[in-house]
Amino acid sequence: MNLHFATSNPNKLRELSELLEHQLESFPLDLQEIQTTDLQELVKNKLQQAYEHIQAPVIVEDTSLYFEAWNELPGPLVKWFLQNLGLAGMVSALYGFDDKSAHAVCCLGFTNDGESMHLFEGKVKGSIVEGRGSINFGWDAIFQPAGHQQTFGEMTPEEKHRLSPRGKAAAKFKHFLTRKAKQT
Repeated sequence: MNLHFATSNPNKLRELSELLEHQLESFPLDLQEIQTTDLQELVKNKLQQAYEHIQAPVIVEDTSLYFEAWNELPGPLVKWFLQNLGLAGMVSALYGFDDKSAHAVCCLGFTNDGESMHLFEGKVKGSIVEGRGSINFGWDAIFQPAGHQQTFGEMTPEEKHRLSPRGKAAAKFKHFLTRKAKQT
């Protein structure tokens, strides 16, 4: 099955293709992102827009980062926080808070007909730390998963794949695709 991934982010395309062990077809779309802290609502909206453009099986994805001290923020709005504050600014913004714990959530959405929408979530608890490691992919350098001494930015791709919220969501999606293939 040809799977289209509505993304213009080459890092997301590479990572999800590796995780699914399937070369996804990138379909760069500038999807409107509704302003919400509800990640599933955001992904459903993006999925609907993507299917309207592509008219073929399509995947969308969004990853959120939640600072416990800030309740539901930055959440799905993390992209805008990164663009405006940068990694160091995000860490500094937590300076006055004792609680540096955070959790990351990835929601992967898939539809093959534009009607039925399937969502797959992966979640990882951790904490926000001073930036360490690669700064080439979002907030990886400031997120240290619970029980580990390295940030995602310091890990090898294989280590990150096993632990990341995208890796967990992709594993659920892969299981769904395998089960669906056995039914046909």
